[in-house]
Amino acid sequence: MTAQLRQLLYRIRSLFRRAQLDCELDAEMSAHLELAIEENLRRGLSPAEARRQAFLRFGGSQQAKEQHRDARALPFLDTLLQDLRFAFRMLGKSPGFTVIAILTLALGIGANTAIFSVVNSALLRPLAYREPQQLYLVREIVPQMAKFAPILDANLPDFRMWQKQVHSFADVAIAESTTASLTGTGEAEIIRGVRASANLFDVLGALPAHGRTFLPEEDEPGRGNVVILTDAFWCARFQGNPSALGKKIVLDGVPHEIVGILPAAFRFPGRLGGANRAVRLAFFSPLNGPKSYEQGLIGEFDFDAVARLKPGVTPEQALAELNVVQAQIARQANEGLDLLGALQPLEAKVIGPARLGLIFLLGAVGVVLLIVCANLAGLLLTRVPGRMREAAIRVALGATRSRVIRQMLTETFLLSLAGGALGVWISLFAVKWFVHLAPATIPRLDEVQTDARVLAFALLASIAAGCLFGILPAWRVTRFAPLDALKSGGAATTESRKTRRLRECLVGFEVALTTLLLILAGLLTASLGQLLREQPGFAVDNVLLAGVDLPPQSYSQPDVRLHFYERVLAGVQSLPGVRAAGWVSLPPLGGQGSVTGITLPGESRGAETPIANYRPASPDYFSAMGIRLIEGRIFGPADLNRKVAVVSQSVAERFWPGKSAVSQICVTQWGPDVPAEVVGVVGDIHTVGLDEPPVMMVYVPHWFNTFSIPSFATFVLRTATDPAASADAVRQLVHTIDADVPITSLHPMTEIVSQSVDDRRFPMFLAISFAVFSLVLASLGIFGVVGYSVEQRRRELGIRMALGADLKRLVLRQGLIPVVLGLVTGVVAAVFAGRLISSLLFGVSAHDPATFLIVVLVVAVVATVASYIPARRAMRVDPIVALRYE
Repeated sequence: MTAQLRQLLYRIRSLFRRAQLDCELDAEMSAHLELAIEENLRRGLSPAEARRQAFLRFGGSQQAKEQHRDARALPFLDTLLQDLRFAFRMLGKSPGFTVIAILTLALGIGANTAIFSVVNSALLRPLAYREPQQLYLVREIVPQMAKFAPILDANLPDFRMWQKQVHSFADVAIAESTTASLTGTGEAEIIRGVRASANLFDVLGALPAHGRTFLPEEDEPGRGNVVILTDAFWCARFQGNPSALGKKIVLDGVPHEIVGILPAAFRFPGRLGGANRAVRLAFFSPLNGPKSYEQGLIGEFDFDAVARLKPGVTPEQALAELNVVQAQIARQANEGLDLLGALQPLEAKVIGPARLGLIFLLGAVGVVLLIVCANLAGLLLTRVPGRMREAAIRVALGATRSRVIRQMLTETFLLSLAGGALGVWISLFAVKWFVHLAPATIPRLDEVQTDARVLAFALLASIAAGCLFGILPAWRVTRFAPLDALKSGGAATTESRKTRRLRECLVGFEVALTTLLLILAGLLTASLGQLLREQPGFAVDNVLLAGVDLPPQSYSQPDVRLHFYERVLAGVQSLPGVRAAGWVSLPPLGGQGSVTGITLPGESRGAETPIANYRPASPDYFSAMGIRLIEGRIFGPADLNRKVAVVSQSVAERFWPGKSAVSQICVTQWGPDVPAEVVGVVGDIHTVGLDEPPVMMVYVPHWFNTFSIPSFATFVLRTATDPAASADAVRQLVHTIDADVPITSLHPMTEIVSQSVDDRRFPMFLAISFAVFSLVLASLGIFGVVGYSVEQRRRELGIRMALGADLKRLVLRQGLIPVVLGLVTGVVAAVFAGRLISSLLFGVSAHDPATFLIVVLVVAVVATVASYIPARRAMRVDPIVALRYE
């Protein structure tokens, strides 16, 4: 073993001392030759004969040198270095081709690397917690409510019983998104946080960078006025000073002691904490006891519960034990409802529906790289005739066909590796651009980085690309008869029919992939257009929304809150350019808020009770928001202290189909069951998103019950001009009335609507970019094939022209045949691929005929233009000149 290692080291060392060793070998061989000559002279031979005999005895010097070099070096590596030197020389002879090939590959590989960086962070890299595969989200199911709510979040009292009785859990914690008004440090602002059980960080396996985590007793009422800050908030507010520990910040008017600082690497799942890149988490607070509405065993399901399974326990075993406890809770609640549990891997919850979109983007950019490889393969095939004579000479000198292929592949691998290196550099900027423009709902974007896995992907993509676009031309170069290739340089440089067919097949392959990408991008574009054409049920232009969140310590009484709303409303109505103004608890596209049952008089409350969204609103809200009045009237001062309501059209159709809903009585279950008279019917609006169907809405006046003057509200202003121009005046007005009231949002409705479709707009934009890039490459491929064919068939075309042939039709037919085949293949592939992205579409079929037809026409027109230019050139061929060619 030692001898073999010593020999290997000697061989490696010889690679760096080749010139010196060659000189020593020449000197040694010369010395041996002189000694042999001297010996022959002593034997009485003449000088000439002595020299001849010495050479005969010694053998071929060059062969001996080669054998010695093979013995002292690493033959494979030595040959590789020779191939690399030759490849550099060959690529240097065609700098234009080399630069174009490297840049094209860099764009393809760079785009793939950038998208893979995002996919790697979001889908492939495990969550940054201890043993993340053991973490599961615990959900609850009430079978009788499955029609309206198939699966629910966790309930606080149920969580307490899981902690005690579900022994399959090593531990379980709960958390919910929350906000707080931060005051005492300048202008009041709303910051986002997480209210969680004290053991949350123990379950996740996370430790603070400074300070401590929560204590168990801080979950009890009156003991939880402490917070743990995130690193980002700590750096922004306290400049990263550790002396912040022990200090207090005022949240919702209550001082909270800072007991810990989380490390910069800690990431809490955005889908649990309600945070994203646009809204950062600032703090964590303990439960501090249950709130009044969190007491019932089957009541408010508003927590996310995270459980860590014990080692060796399967999810199925844990679920079985959980369901036993759930049955006990249902019996104890005694409300006639069943209760089941559900376990979902935490990673699946974090990623959510973004998985399909990211996989689609990775697949689309992979198709672009395939088109790049096909295009480069076509370019290399144009160089095949010129390389056949070179390959024939190498074969005649003893090289095998595999050796020639290896030499050719060395050149393509050099191109691909150079393109890959440049592509990695491009991907660094592409990732920053992607993260900056991507919608905030894409998970874990703040964790995107270029790590070893990304670099390995870039290397593999480069090697695969080099093999894909290099193997076919290399194989084609060696498919020749050496004698024929050596007979004539002219013959060797004529493109054969087989080579032309290969190039046409590559063009058809490019067109098929381009058609596939264009159709998928077209479907996404049509889907977004259909979504934006969806009638939202409210006015979008010239509407400004201003949200406020009243501090509980100053606005604990309903009449105080109402007084503030009335003062702000009077102020904004007097602003110049404001035509109408009102307030509502939650604006359109703000999500679902107070959701509970609604029935007719005499109907009992049960699991099948229909549910509606309840919205306290001022009378002027409907005109300001542009919500259409269908029937009746809006409640007003004349209805003071009466239980009246305005319902949406879907409520009227659900309870009083074919009849007038005005003056009908409905029983609202928002708080105590209260019969209310319907005084008006308004149009349905989109509450969650434009792609979500409208929900049943019940609008009530501020005097309806104790919940109808909320601590948070949104003011709606309809303006005569650009609503953004009124934003500063609204901000100043609110802070003039009370500087401690934070403004949670201040945006025109157009901006809110635009943000609501970001999840669909961004993938569509990327898909269109990839598709257009591929169309450009495909058109260049068609132009190259047809143009090169015209140049190679110059003599043939001259003869055909002399005989009266229609060269334009001939050349166009040659260029369009592979295009037609590629179009058919691409359309068929798109039919199957459309099914995979059907969940990303809205209002558009995955087989939308208009999209398919438009894409086919676009590709056909581009292909015809790309073929027509060489066809015109063919028409200019002078038959006399062409017949004299060669």
